[in-house]
Amino acid sequence: MRVFKVMEPVNIGGAFGWLGAGRTGRAVVLCGTWGHEQHAAHRWWRDLGEGLAAAGCTVLRFDYPGEGDSEGGSVALDTALDAIRRAVRFMREEARAEEIVLVGLRFGGTLAALVAGEGGIDRLVLLAPFARGRAYLREMAVQARVIDILPDGSPLPKPEGVLSVAGFRFDPALTEAVAPLDLPLDLPLDLPRADRAPAPRILLLGPDPADLSAVYAAAGASVQTGPLPDLASLVSDAEHPRLDAATRERIVAFVGEGAPSRSVRPPPLAAVQAALAGPDWIEEPASFGGGLFGIGCRPRSAPPGSPAVLFVNMGVNVHSGYGRQTTNLARALARNGVGSLRMDLRGAGDSLDRPDGGLPLYRHDALADIRAAVDELIRSGAGPIIVTGTCNGAYLGFHALCEDPRIAAAILVNPYCFDWELTHGGVPYGGTPVRHAAAYAALLRDGAVWRRIFAGRTPVRAILAALARRGLARLRRPAQPPPQVPPIAARVAALRRRGAKLVLLYSAGDLGLIDLRLHLGPPDRASDILGERVHVVAGADHSFSAPPAQALLLRELDRMATACAADRPATAANDIASDSLDAIRYGRTLGAA
Repeated sequence: MRVFKVMEPVNIGGAFGWLGAGRTGRAVVLCGTWGHEQHAAHRWWRDLGEGLAAAGCTVLRFDYPGEGDSEGGSVALDTALDAIRRAVRFMREEARAEEIVLVGLRFGGTLAALVAGEGGIDRLVLLAPFARGRAYLREMAVQARVIDILPDGSPLPKPEGVLSVAGFRFDPALTEAVAPLDLPLDLPLDLPRADRAPAPRILLLGPDPADLSAVYAAAGASVQTGPLPDLASLVSDAEHPRLDAATRERIVAFVGEGAPSRSVRPPPLAAVQAALAGPDWIEEPASFGGGLFGIGCRPRSAPPGSPAVLFVNMGVNVHSGYGRQTTNLARALARNGVGSLRMDLRGAGDSLDRPDGGLPLYRHDALADIRAAVDELIRSGAGPIIVTGTCNGAYLGFHALCEDPRIAAAILVNPYCFDWELTHGGVPYGGTPVRHAAAYAALLRDGAVWRRIFAGRTPVRAILAALARRGLARLRRPAQPPPQVPPIAARVAALRRRGAKLVLLYSAGDLGLIDLRLHLGPPDRASDILGERVHVVAGADHSFSAPPAQALLLRELDRMATACAADRPATAANDIASDSLDAIRYGRTLGAA
């Protein structure tokens, strides 16, 4: 289990990041890649930073403006480069570093090489960089065709001529700025040969586009090269972002080799309450629950006891959300007067690892993390709590609503199932879960399913074989009583008696509609049972990343916040506040431009 707070949250000129103070005079700036790739690599990238800090370097990792938790509405090439320059300046002036190393992943390597080419960088690590901007844009276009699909396998509808990948949008100005980039041509040829290379010592791992290693060696650098195993999983699979230990150790060794002793101790860095601020919102990093992390976002003015939204991770995506949608939703809610907390479950994002080292996917013990987040919201003065999440976040949100009376409502997006035990009969997540036969019988009444079968997108043989194995296993073992799990309809009825509200949103054709039909009936009937409309949205992917789907989710969150506020007396304080956890809020505003 990693040690929490090896690195602490910082705000450097509007870029949110994490800083780890080192004992040597060498500092490292981690230049992540953009969009979906960085989102997938987040947890490994965080662990690399902590490994470098543990080796003695002062380390900074951060979100570019317009990404993650940083300020800014969209990503631009010039602001990303300026953020790296500002980080380098901070390391020299505030952290008193004597040497600077830039470590860049994928397009972050391209950005790091461009900044290093301006001079003053002692070492440069490039992990599968792109040598040319057009090559990067071509690869993003390919990824968009693979990733951005509807539940039936057809392409996600997008405006004509717009490039976006997993919710990360390339505005026309961004593509126009990126396309002409060419690292070999960007070498400062007017300098003497020994000073042309972006850094005296360079480590390039992974594919070597445009033979960059030879170009940099010819320009006077000492260049080491090597493979980058598991690159595809590192930048595409948030659940298992693998990079072998030998590669990690090689990066740490190259960065730390011969680091000078610190000759000047940096001054203490003063902390402030608000880590980030926009025109209508204030955000503060929060540590709570003994190792959980989140970002609290509040309006600049809101009465005590106002409703607040708790965002739960989709899968193990970091708290800023797929395509940064959670950050955007939180700030939009704050503009409308609604506060929120976007949290990381244990084992995801920036929270501690789980004790079992696993993932918080369809695990009921993860509900303890949600309870701790509710404690944190109530401790900060929030009133009725609304929980929201997608997929696994929706699953946990449903169970949290059922079990915690402090949660007044839930707005759940594409819950795969309501109860894993009822749906999969005890087969744990990560095995080969197959639904009960009754679910498939209900599913076959849906015409879209037949289209998926005929198109070969549904593994019919595997499902039939698994059902047969399950039936044989039951014949061979003694009869066992069915699990003592209340029916979903009974739980919904109990919620309504309590006055809790539940809203469900699905992408048309999403697999979660199978469970809805099995337990509550088709959407119209389920709406009657819930007392709230079940939304089935055409043209939306599973992650609800399309702008119209996000707009619907925002409207529902706003509507529910208004309804919860109306249900609660305006003068009521939060009479169920819990002070059992001494939550720590911390944040720094440093290195303003």
